[in-house]
Amino acid sequence: MIWAILIGGLLLRSFSLNQSLWLDEAINVLATQNFSLIGMITEYAKADFHPPLYFIIIWVWTRLFGIGEIAVRIPSVIFGILTIYLVYLLGKKIHSKNLGLFSAILLAINPLHIYYSQEARMYALAALAVSINIYLWVKLIKEEKVNKFILVLSNLLVFSSDYVLYLIFPAQLIFLLMYKRKLVKIWITSFLIAILLGIWWLPIFLKQLSVGFAASANLPTWKLLVGGFDIKAIPLTFVKFIIGRISLADKFLYTLLLLPVCSLFLFLILRGIKFTRGIERNLLILWISFPIVLGSLISFVVPIYSYFRLIFTLPLFLLLIALGIISFQNRSRYVMLGAVLAIELCCSLIYLFNSSYHREDWKGMTNYLKSVNQNSMVLLESSGTLPPFDYYAKNINAKGALKNFPSKSSNDLIDLSDISKDVFLVNYLVEISDPQRLVSKKLDNLGYKLIETKDFSGVGFVYHYVRE
Repeated sequence: MIWAILIGGLLLRSFSLNQSLWLDEAINVLATQNFSLIGMITEYAKADFHPPLYFIIIWVWTRLFGIGEIAVRIPSVIFGILTIYLVYLLGKKIHSKNLGLFSAILLAINPLHIYYSQEARMYALAALAVSINIYLWVKLIKEEKVNKFILVLSNLLVFSSDYVLYLIFPAQLIFLLMYKRKLVKIWITSFLIAILLGIWWLPIFLKQLSVGFAASANLPTWKLLVGGFDIKAIPLTFVKFIIGRISLADKFLYTLLLLPVCSLFLFLILRGIKFTRGIERNLLILWISFPIVLGSLISFVVPIYSYFRLIFTLPLFLLLIALGIISFQNRSRYVMLGAVLAIELCCSLIYLFNSSYHREDWKGMTNYLKSVNQNSMVLLESSGTLPPFDYYAKNINAKGALKNFPSKSSNDLIDLSDISKDVFLVNYLVEISDPQRLVSKKLDNLGYKLIETKDFSGVGFVYHYVRE
């Protein structure tokens, strides 16, 4: 049965793998071509606030298999499938084979996990790293034999995958102090050895912090984009864990549809908590809630809180849902399972087959620009062209419209007086780079007339200007 679930999970993650790369993916992918492996770790990583493991993996992978859209996403597909299997083992270890199977199938069709199992970033790796680590600790808690070297490596895997994962360690220590004090020494030893093995990364981490604080100070709106906390963040995390990244423009209808769905999942979580034995219940609750609560508090200082960064808690969330399902008997159990599967599968299929929910459509935008007048000029609201544009653009005459980023006055713009009679302005992330819309105002002042506007999903509007 588990093999059928894994194959199903693989098939779902194979659809739409060739969708357009978005900004962060393209930055990663092009960096692998522009940096040596050492440079990828010591130079490129300074501006990408994550530990080194994924950078190493994607650098090696692209050297072997190229930088095609599908190729660069396959590692995340693999990490996603392995996580499904780990959740199966974790469910068996916590309660029963049924829990393992139910949890695995819920993760296999979960829309959010599918989305990030298709992204050339480190989030699927992060979920796998935590799943491995928690599985080993559950074995220890159940007083089963665990190789201490493997435990250290699992800690190191967490340290090397994503910084937000570190929030799992205080939760582990608190749990052990409450219920398994005899394991605290093992925890401290394995934790400290893993830190010593990864201490070489500290100088780069400090540089990343410096770059991050500078960006937060100079770009206030950037903080909200990358993870600044607001009051809606926690309930939004709950919603996204259920339905993934799909949404509706009509927020009233969206809320109306979400209420029964979220109510069902909340009911199953509460029932699963009640159904679970004391120590196992507290283990799951602590390992889910502590990273969310602590991450929220940290985000008032450092912007780290986004639901996708907490995807490493999604397997535990689905374990609680599965516990709620198996708490029912006979036919009611499968009615509940069918309802949850129907909701998750429906949301996953909407994402997979509706391109408006796919990643930023740089491919579509550049194809459009290639089809128009070759003598035109493409302006981007930045100090240069952007990596996803560079990835797809071939023989497109383009440049950044800003001398200084972000723009604060007309002095921060390049000379636009004699660029071309035919101009396409791409307003991607204009709220950060040009909040006063100085470029479009300058074009208006120079006598350009807006004759057409195109909207590309995730990228935003492309304005076509012509000067008589």
